[in-house]
Amino acid sequence: MTQTPDFQTLDGFAAVILAGGRGTRMRSELPKVLHAVAGVPMIRHVADAARGAGFAQLVAVVSPDGEATVAAAGPDVNSAIQAEPLGTGDAARAGLEGVADASNVAIVNADLPLLTAHTLAATARRHLETDAVLTLVTAEFDDPTGYGRIARGDGGVITAIVEEVDASASQRAITEVNVGLYVAHANWLQAALAALVPSASGELYLTDIVGHAAASGATIATHTLADVSEIQQVNDRVELSRAEAMMRDRIRERVMREGVTLIDPASTFIDASVTFGPDTTILPGVHLLGRTSLGVACRIGPNAVLENVVAGHRVRIGNSTIEESSLADDVEIGPYSHIRPGSSIENNVHLGNYVEVKASRIGANTRIGHFSYVGDADIGQAVNIGAGTVTANYDGERKYRTEVGDGAFIGVDSMLVAPIVVGAGARTAAGSVVTNDVPPGSMVMGVPARIRPNEGAESGDD
Repeated sequence: MTQTPDFQTLDGFAAVILAGGRGTRMRSELPKVLHAVAGVPMIRHVADAARGAGFAQLVAVVSPDGEATVAAAGPDVNSAIQAEPLGTGDAARAGLEGVADASNVAIVNADLPLLTAHTLAATARRHLETDAVLTLVTAEFDDPTGYGRIARGDGGVITAIVEEVDASASQRAITEVNVGLYVAHANWLQAALAALVPSASGELYLTDIVGHAAASGATIATHTLADVSEIQQVNDRVELSRAEAMMRDRIRERVMREGVTLIDPASTFIDASVTFGPDTTILPGVHLLGRTSLGVACRIGPNAVLENVVAGHRVRIGNSTIEESSLADDVEIGPYSHIRPGSSIENNVHLGNYVEVKASRIGANTRIGHFSYVGDADIGQAVNIGAGTVTANYDGERKYRTEVGDGAFIGVDSMLVAPIVVGAGARTAAGSVVTNDVPPGSMVMGVPARIRPNEGAESGDD
């Protein structure tokens, strides 16, 4: 979800996103940062926040097999490989090697999906205003368990970040914690990372750069978070569910403020990449997924599911499922219908209940009332499809297309056996099984359907 930037661009700023962790507590074959929050991989949320803040370069630090992780972050993200998992300091060093000509570098973990562009931009602004070599984001917690504590000396000067496992009783009582988001002068950071000393486990800890800066007397600035939910880190499925709930609450509040009515927000599920026009109303039980886009004054639900759907203005959809399809203006779809991938529904089409459409174009002003299957078909404008109509598109080996011309009338219980063309203005009688093309303006009937003789021929008149 792209976020509104505080700056148009942050010239000379790069963001290094640490995404090489194994995430073993997720107990998943999928890399941790590829798990979705509100339909979007965690790393994409973080990358979008950096984009929204105006960072000119984005670099994702991944393991040697992390191509999918980089791809999920977005096409403008460069990769840096951490050959071995030797700690966050080593990952930051690998990321810095992938940065080109940046004067300042932000380092952020990829498992912070709730982080906002505003926070990244505000941290960068604080860094510039204070002329610090290092700026870190902190937060205040009543219960800081699990976080590294911010140790301060005389005058409130930061002296170190103390990890909980190493903290004394008095240090554990500190409520100001390290968030894991840093902005630093690039040249200084390069030297500080090179000076890191391996821990007893052999890993290099990024947090040690704070002690390095303090020991040298360099200026360290902080930006304190107002909303601590932004640093909801995700390490396991429980934390994933918490981040999901908070993100969905955030999305619902945003879209309502943008002019969308949610009748029952708690039962409405909206992915982060969904967009709306104003004056749209969403009824209870609706799921709007993927890159769904709704126009102005639509009405959706109740209990509709739309995934990767592009809809125009004044679209009305009942309790139906629509996938990977486009709907033009003034389309109406009743309950219990299913629009399957690859379908295009043009202006002012009416689809009633129990209509299934698959990989088909339905022309403007066409009506399909109920109980019909239209698959692999091109239906013209102002066509009437009677109840029970089926396009028989599969012969057991191949699928074929059906074409119905403008203004045609397909009678109830007609079966159109593809490949077949029903011409403009043609008609099929009720119960017809159509196995051959129907010329424009003619009528067919029967099993198999044949062209109806004209009345003169039937009566014997010349």
